[in-house]
Amino acid sequence: MIIVRFTSGLGNQMFQYSFYRFLKSLYKDTQVKADLTWFYANNDHHGYELQRIFGAVSDSSFNIEEASKGEIFKATGLIPNIVSSGGAGAAAFEKFRRYPNRIIREFTQKKREPYIIDQLSGKISNDDAAGAEGGIYNEMYEKVTHLDASKDWYIIGFWIEEKYLRGRLEEIRKHFKFPGIMDEHNRELADEIRACDSVSIHVRRGDYLSPTYENMFVSLGREYYGRAVDYIKENVSNPKFFIFSDDSDFANSEFDWIGNKCVVTGNEGNDSFRDMQLMSMCKHNIIANSTFSQWGALLNENEGHITVYPQAYLKNRDNEIKNFEGWVRI
Repeated sequence: MIIVRFTSGLGNQMFQYSFYRFLKSLYKDTQVKADLTWFYANNDHHGYELQRIFGAVSDSSFNIEEASKGEIFKATGLIPNIVSSGGAGAAAFEKFRRYPNRIIREFTQKKREPYIIDQLSGKISNDDAAGAEGGIYNEMYEKVTHLDASKDWYIIGFWIEEKYLRGRLEEIRKHFKFPGIMDEHNRELADEIRACDSVSIHVRRGDYLSPTYENMFVSLGREYYGRAVDYIKENVSNPKFFIFSDDSDFANSEFDWIGNKCVVTGNEGNDSFRDMQLMSMCKHNIIANSTFSQWGALLNENEGHITVYPQAYLKNRDNEIKNFEGWVRI
C-alpha cells in the first residue's frame, strides 16, 4: 500500500491530489490512499477543501480514498490522530500522541524509515547524502517512480514540480471542476471576464507577512508586478486587469498605477476558492509565488493564454523553470 499525506491550503492540496492520481496511474495493481488526519487538528486556510469543492460536481472525475487509522499506523509505525471531528478534542489528542510516538520512534522508526519518503526533509533515506537542490528533487522523482510495491510506503510533500503534471494536465483538469456560480456578484464578474481581454493578477500577502513565514517566502512587490504588466501590455492589445488578493485594501492602494482594472472582493472563508475559479476564466494570468494562483493558471483553458510567473519563490531559492506552453518567467 502507498499512502500520501495531505496538508495545508487548497493549492497545496490540489498538487498533492494530482500526485496521488499520478501514483495511482503508475502503480495500478497497488492500493494508493490518502492520509487526511492532518486536517483533524489543523484548520489553516479553511481546512480540507477538496471534497467539498470538487467532490460535489456531478461531471467531475474527482475521487479520493482515505486510508484507515490502522493503515496509517502500519505504514508509519506511529499513532495517528483519531479524532476526526476536529475542534478542541482533536487538538488535545494531537498533543497527547506526541509522547507515545516519541517512545515508539526510539524503538521502531529505524525499521520504518526507509519506507517513509519526506520531500520536505531534503533526503529520501538515511543513505542519501544531501546534494544540490535539483539533485534532491530528481532523486525524489526516481524514488517515487521506482517503489517496491510489495512494501507499505508513506509519502510526505507538496509535489509541485512540473514533472508530476507533465502530459497529465488535461486529465487532471477533469478532476478539478468547479461548482457552478450562483451568486449575482460572481456571475457578473465571470461575464465581464469572458467578454474582455481579461488578465488576472494574484497578490499573496496574509501569512507570507507573518513571523512564521516572513523569512521564508518572498513578498512580491512593484518590481515584479510592474514588469509582468508591461509584458502583458506588449503582447495583449487591450487588457483589463482583475486583481485578486487576500488584502484588498493593499491591492487598491498598491495598484493605483494600473488604469483599466478591477479589484475583486467578497470571496472569503468557504467561498475563497471562487477567486481561483475566476482567475482560471481570465484570458491571461499574472500569478504570485503561490500554489493557489498557480492552479488558477493551470486550469486556464483559454486558447493562447499567457501566464507570467515570478523567478523568486522562496527567499533561499528561485522557482523552477516552467515549460508549460505560454508560461513566461520574470
